[in-house]
Amino acid sequence: MFSSLKIKLLASFFLVIAIGVGTISYIASNSAINQFDRYVSQDQAERYQRLALTFSNYYRFKGDWEGVSGLIENVAEVYSERILLTDPSGKVIGDTEEKLNTTSVDEDWSRKKVTISLGDFEVGKIFIKSKKRSPLQNTFINSVNKSVLTGGLIAGLTGIILALLFSRNILKPIRELTRATKRMKQGDLDQRVDTSARGEIGKLGESFNSLANKLKEQKTLREEMVSDVAHELRNPLSNIQGYLEGLKEGMVEPSERVFESLHQQSLVLNRLVNDLRDVNKAKADKLDLDKKPVVLEDIIDKEIEAARSKVKSIDIEAEKGREEPTLVEADPERISQVIRNLLDNAITHTPPGGQINVKTSISSNEATTMVSDDGSGIPQEDLPHIFDRFYRVDKSRSRGTGGTGLGLTIAKEIIESHEGNISVESEEGEGTTFKFTLPRKGSSTSRSEA
Repeated sequence: MFSSLKIKLLASFFLVIAIGVGTISYIASNSAINQFDRYVSQDQAERYQRLALTFSNYYRFKGDWEGVSGLIENVAEVYSERILLTDPSGKVIGDTEEKLNTTSVDEDWSRKKVTISLGDFEVGKIFIKSKKRSPLQNTFINSVNKSVLTGGLIAGLTGIILALLFSRNILKPIRELTRATKRMKQGDLDQRVDTSARGEIGKLGESFNSLANKLKEQKTLREEMVSDVAHELRNPLSNIQGYLEGLKEGMVEPSERVFESLHQQSLVLNRLVNDLRDVNKAKADKLDLDKKPVVLEDIIDKEIEAARSKVKSIDIEAEKGREEPTLVEADPERISQVIRNLLDNAITHTPPGGQINVKTSISSNEATTMVSDDGSGIPQEDLPHIFDRFYRVDKSRSRGTGGTGLGLTIAKEIIESHEGNISVESEEGEGTTFKFTLPRKGSSTSRSEA
């Protein structure tokens, strides 16, 4: 039972309310009683001074204490305290209770004492021994305690009611979050919670909604990936199956052209498998990197020459911005793969007669490479997804406008594995520029062998 957040919250509220109300009630009651006793003491002091003045006037009028017993009897009727009248030596002259009329008392008999004087001449003393509070005083004290207790009970009940209301409001979004989490566990990823609450509860709701969106997005991507992989496998497998069935049934004659076609289809399958493996390794931070100091311009020149040998109708140039080579700490094979993917992408979307430029620049701590083309460009709505798995701007999935759809994804993972960044800028119909950065190794060195 005590594992429930509601019970814990209410128990905490009740404990705080009980301690707070109890402490305040105790302090208020004691403060009121102390103030009352202080008032009573001040009043008594004034009364005792008046009593001393009465005895002083009696002594002045009589000249001695002869017959003072009558005055003492009158005092006994007015004062509830026990009062002793003594001479200066402490011998008892009169007692309101008539018990010590012939004895002497010392200074310790009572802490309340008033000296009776005529000018500078001491004629006697008054000792007062206070009794317990009078019934009237006890009635007042009980009334104060009752009022404090009533106020404490009202405050406590009000606090408990407010605690119940507050705990209900606090726990309401948590209950909603719990229900939504259970539904998500059952596979319903469309669950969202209200985020209008402020503070930590509102932030918790926002985090949950963000997580739900991410999970739904991942589910969609996973389903799309399965569909995309199946689509990518279908064409080469269908071609291979068709050729093999034709060869088996004798409808297709074995020839160099047939075997070359089968070989090309197997290469397509192998490339798809390798690309998927590279993407998954990169996502799991297990991408194998053989980093070493390399000259970035050497890698770029090698890939440009390879691209020129495949495409004669597009001008591919490397812009030389500086004489000194750019040295970076990187895996040369992986960086070659990035540049090759970016060049292939640019070639695919650049018409015959177009131009592709590769430019490298440096700053104090990084090297920046830009691959620009004057091709068809990328629509703005596609730019945020350009590095997603299997994403193609051309939704027709024609191999003439794209490979496996993993090239840019792999490029992004490789660059980020090198602690660099990759981005894209494009205007539809005006070309595209891909830019990636790599940390620099040094400012100058001799060119390595290509």
